[in-house]
Amino acid sequence: MNNRAYETSPAQCSRWNRKQLRLQPEARRVLLASSERMLGASLVSLFELKGFPARLAVDAASVRHIVEEWRPHVLFIDTRVGACGNYSLARELSQFDDSADRLMIAMSGFLPDEPIAHLRDAGYDGHCRRPCPVWQMTDLLDEFFACHAVR
Repeated sequence: MNNRAYETSPAQCSRWNRKQLRLQPEARRVLLASSERMLGASLVSLFELKGFPARLAVDAASVRHIVEEWRPHVLFIDTRVGACGNYSLARELSQFDDSADRLMIAMSGFLPDEPIAHLRDAGYDGHCRRPCPVWQMTDLLDEFFACHAVR
């Protein structure tokens, strides 16, 4: 027995801030922050195949640089990036001028190691528990970018 949430549980993958941003597909930008370079590169490739231009950052410094220069609309941040156990990176990113329009999703450990209340307090808009199925991550992107909304 483990303490993993079942696949469709809100403890597995959820969004609590219902932000939406309608953009043309080529204008959408997604940043994945993961210290696991091979896994991150694979996820970035899959996002791009699904029509979401994406980049990978492997440390806190590259996350900051890409956010400032490229201005991604969605950030998937592995909470282990930069050894920021106190979520200082998330707090810093939520202070950027355009952060109100940006969706920031934590890729976090399983309960009770990283309680959802701590993630919310740090400024995250939702979370995906590691490992998270790619389909759940792309569902979050579809919902944020209102891909299936009537125009």
